[in-house]
Amino acid sequence: MKRQVKNTVNMAVKNLKHQPQQRMTMQFKLAMMFFIVMFISASISISVLLLIFSPIMRENSKSQLAAFAVSASQLEDQGYDFTTIVNLLNTPAYDIVKLAPDDKEVKFFEPELKKQGYVIQTEGIVPKAEMIVRISGTYVRINTFNSENVYWVVNFVTIVAFISSILLGTIITTIVGRTMLQPIHDLSMATSEVARGNFSVRVRENGADEYGTLQRNFNKMAQELSGIETLRGDFISNVSHEFKTPLASIQGFAKLLQDPLLSPADRAEYTQIIIDETSRLSKLSSNILNLTKLENQTTIGKKKRFRIDEQIRKIILMLEPEWSKKDIDMDIDLEDIIYVGNEDLMGQIWQNIINNAIKFTPQQGQIKVNLFRGEMGIVAKIWDNGPQIPADKKDKIFEKFYQGDRSRATEGNGLGLALVKRIVDLADGKITVDNPFEGGVVFVVELPYQTEGMM
Repeated sequence: MKRQVKNTVNMAVKNLKHQPQQRMTMQFKLAMMFFIVMFISASISISVLLLIFSPIMRENSKSQLAAFAVSASQLEDQGYDFTTIVNLLNTPAYDIVKLAPDDKEVKFFEPELKKQGYVIQTEGIVPKAEMIVRISGTYVRINTFNSENVYWVVNFVTIVAFISSILLGTIITTIVGRTMLQPIHDLSMATSEVARGNFSVRVRENGADEYGTLQRNFNKMAQELSGIETLRGDFISNVSHEFKTPLASIQGFAKLLQDPLLSPADRAEYTQIIIDETSRLSKLSSNILNLTKLENQTTIGKKKRFRIDEQIRKIILMLEPEWSKKDIDMDIDLEDIIYVGNEDLMGQIWQNIINNAIKFTPQQGQIKVNLFRGEMGIVAKIWDNGPQIPADKKDKIFEKFYQGDRSRATEGNGLGLALVKRIVDLADGKITVDNPFEGGVVFVVELPYQTEGMM
């Protein structure tokens, strides 16, 4: 047991450590992506610039050095000495170094030096131009690529600017990326809460962009899940309550039946109660299964042509023992109407509504059942002179397990009207309940015409 607890704690700590690392990894990837893109772009740009301007820079450097050599030769012809010539021609752009007569570079280029008086060399993509020239009998090496040379400065500034841009852009991308990824992080944390069963969590909605749409959809999802969880909890609570009551009765009266001194009349009464409660449990189970099946359906199912007026008459006859027991006056007015639909499901509509009317109609009361063709479809009205439904509860009677008056809930389980509502919805119909002026309650079922042969 201790080992399991330790493993659970270690896993939780590992998960907590792992979450911020994932967020930093995304930021790091974004920054690295920007860095790589900028580096490649900068490298290509610099390479193209160097390829374009390198020949121009090389020729310009050669021209400058050649001009330096020609000017030095002219000044030498005019009788100026080495120091004076260097002082006159030298600029901050040149590096001038004296070479010994036996220097290996002098020895190597000696034929060219004797013939032309100077030798110019260039190398590198960023040209580095050097010249060996003899001035007044002294060999010197002149380099144009020093810290004061304009080309060197331009190249240096360009490279530094590109590197600075890359680094600065990477830093900015990291900061901006954190802001951009914050909604995803918040959404990830909220999703974790939903996974733990906390459906009350919400994320802040920002703007109308993709993030805003994602956040709004998440909040809608969480709200729907919260509602589903509430319905699930209510459903389980109500089912548990509805099963618990008859089971308690069955258990209690079964214990009483074990009494050997129980009279035959009491034994018969207790046995009948157990039978009634068993029947109630069976009906509850059937209604739950039927409602669950219908809630998962999207169509009415197999259809056929049948006389809907005959179906209602058969159901009224089937329920005759119930309404005869209460001496209820049944006023029936049904037009001959052929309907195309699911006969079994339609039968459940009339059975539940008429049975509901019988249940709440007082002794020697009255029930009216009318069926006729309306302007938009078939209309069935079932009225009883029982107690009216409070206005604030009329919209709730079609909810599962809802029983507005607990004093009248001894025989029902609040599933019958929910079942009726679902069947009517599958048939693209409409069901309403109202308290008419003359008293009582009337249920109105409207069904659309399905085929031309229905009339």
